Amino acid sequence: MIRYTYLLLLIGSWTGTLVLAGRWQLGFGRRLVRAVLITVPLFLAFDVTGSARGWFASDPRLNSVIFPPGIPLEEPILLGFLTLVSVVIFRFLATRLATR
Repeated sequence: MIRYTYLLLLIGSWTGTLVLAGRWQLGFGRRLVRAVLITVPLFLAFDVTGSARGWFASDPRLNSVIFPPGIPLEEPILLGFLTLVSVVIFRFLATRLATR
């Protein structure tokens, strides 16, 4: 069960962030999908390079699945979540500061 805790926490974080974004009526759509589809592969390329060169490694006891050259399944989910949180914070501040 410990192997799936990180994955479950990431999925819960995604869900909570999307619920907050919907509650604040930030109006997402194609732009959010584009942002995720652009940033995740770029960061994954860096992760693959670093993992292949041995700069960092994942612990198989703590990750659900690890793909060669050592990228866990949770990594693209985390990178997408970081992009989502960045967009949510930016849109929240932009809408709140624009109303002042």
